[in-house]
Amino acid sequence: MVTAGRILVVEDDATLGHSLQQRLVLEGFSVRWARSAAEADAALKATAPDIILSDIRLPDGDGETVMRRHFERFGLIPVIFMTAYGDVDQAVRLVRDGAVDYVSKPFDLDQLVETLHGISRRKSTGAQSGAAFSGSTVMRQIGATLLRAAEIDLPVLILGETGTGKEVAARYVHEGGPRKNLPFVPVNCGALPADLADSLLFGHERGSFTGASGLHRGFFEEADEGTLFLDEIGDLSPVLQVKLLRVLETREFRRLGGSETRRFGARLVCATNKDLGAMVAEGEFREDLWFRINVIACKLPPLRDRREELPSLLESLASAAAARLGQGGIIIDRAAHEAAMRHRWPGNIRELINRVERAVAMGDGHVLSEAALFPEGPLPMDADPHGVLDVNAALSDVRDAAERAHIKAALAHAKGSAKDAAESLKISRTTLWEKMRRLKIGPDGS
Repeated sequence: MVTAGRILVVEDDATLGHSLQQRLVLEGFSVRWARSAAEADAALKATAPDIILSDIRLPDGDGETVMRRHFERFGLIPVIFMTAYGDVDQAVRLVRDGAVDYVSKPFDLDQLVETLHGISRRKSTGAQSGAAFSGSTVMRQIGATLLRAAEIDLPVLILGETGTGKEVAARYVHEGGPRKNLPFVPVNCGALPADLADSLLFGHERGSFTGASGLHRGFFEEADEGTLFLDEIGDLSPVLQVKLLRVLETREFRRLGGSETRRFGARLVCATNKDLGAMVAEGEFREDLWFRINVIACKLPPLRDRREELPSLLESLASAAAARLGQGGIIIDRAAHEAAMRHRWPGNIRELINRVERAVAMGDGHVLSEAALFPEGPLPMDADPHGVLDVNAALSDVRDAAERAHIKAALAHAKGSAKDAAESLKISRTTLWEKMRRLKIGPDGS
């Protein structure tokens, strides 16, 4: 059972909420159901979902507030609103402000499921192209480290903020090694239901518990000799930490209700956005398990720390989205580029993918504008491009940092062509080379 993505369902109607949860789990999604705005806020603080499916009217608030709070924390992610007839005008406004779509109750569940699968497939494809390990010096170094790790049969721990592409990195390890033609099984540890976790991980035999009407192969068994990717391992419960440690020590496990010992032959890759070292110090994560998984560690930097990649990422993601929508070529205007450089990107690559896909889908099909990329309104012109303002910095240092970032962005947009970069900056190539030498910018923009 490979998860098709994480969905947060926000619905106070018990019948509809239960029906949605059941169907989406059967479709391969990892589902968390919140029955109120307060429960939704708590769920969003725990684990960032890939998609939010929310009612507009809730007993203690509304879905719009839930969406906007999440956008503030993690950036834009796909949101679909379920609305009654009287709320259609609000739903249309919310789509203009960043939601992906809305459905009017009663809706066609099969069609909704297909829409959700489409979003999930596009996110997977977009993440592959949007987080390539070649856009900057630091990402090329990380890519080289991951490829070396791929050849070594040891656990890999991938660290980084939400949305930085940790699953993409895990797949990069899998596809770069000898197990690439074997299964890759991703598991979201934070979304494992407490009462089903053992069954999902280890499987169960028929009749092993009430409702176990047939045999079920768990994630450990599905991975076979391939790769088991345990995402958000920092959310693993203490009980499951003990059981995982046991499997890693013995390389064996049993299905629930079974007597046959099975071999665990998969390669283990883990990921988290949490500080496991601090969790170990506070007694929230087992030290012996941390030692087991923290053999080859790799930290992915947030998008705000590698802004030189933004121009090329914008171009590639917009082109891919336009091609999928049959829109042909698309141009990203200068204002959109400059706004992207000012934005803090709290949702990292994931937010970038979602913003670009929405902008292309909702735009005029020819030009991607700042208004389409940031429908919530223009960003302040004095926003610090690095997201941190040092009031003690000399003005000359601040000016140099801004000029360096702008030149690197122009070079990335021009794919390393000094001639094209100079033209876009409206300076001569000689002036550009002098500035690059003074600001210590390499020929490739690094």
